Amino acid sequence: MPNGGSDCCGTCWFNRANGGQAGSSNHNHEIPSYCEIRQLEIENPFYTYCANHPYNRSERDPVPIGPVYVGVFDPDALNQHRREIWKPAPDESEIREHLLRIVADPSQHERGYLLSSPSYVRAIEELLRLQETRLIGALEQLADDPRVADARDDILEMAAAVQERFAGDAG
Repeated sequence: MPNGGSDCCGTCWFNRANGGQAGSSNHNHEIPSYCEIRQLEIENPFYTYCANHPYNRSERDPVPIGPVYVGVFDPDALNQHRREIWKPAPDESEIREHLLRIVADPSQHERGYLLSSPSYVRAIEELLRLQETRLIGALEQLADDPRVADARDDILEMAAAVQERFAGDAG
């Protein structure tokens, strides 16, 4: 199996085996891989991923964003290499508040690592999974910010789609 991507736990500063530093050169194979922010043993750190990785969040963000993924190889599939959810994100009020802040803040809408979704996309996905209705307000707050004027209509369209989805889920 080829390299699983450099945005893995094996290169993450939250992996205990990396001593608080990012990069594979910091990985100590003598220390078991353990995610400090999720309190999670990582069996295969070079094929395990999350949105908190430094490539996705250049600022050290210790609040879990979305689930943990593992790399899967299926030689019979069209897309032979993919990432599947391994562990869901914890559902705590502080985490929900953090995700809402990510969505509402235009400065958070930077492009992440090429092979993964930006952290704001993961935040939106997680809030949808949690059926967090405050996501609509966070999107509307984002749309009102002058820094995203060019995308305002798209953001409001997304807020309407989220509202419609939540209405459909309730019915």
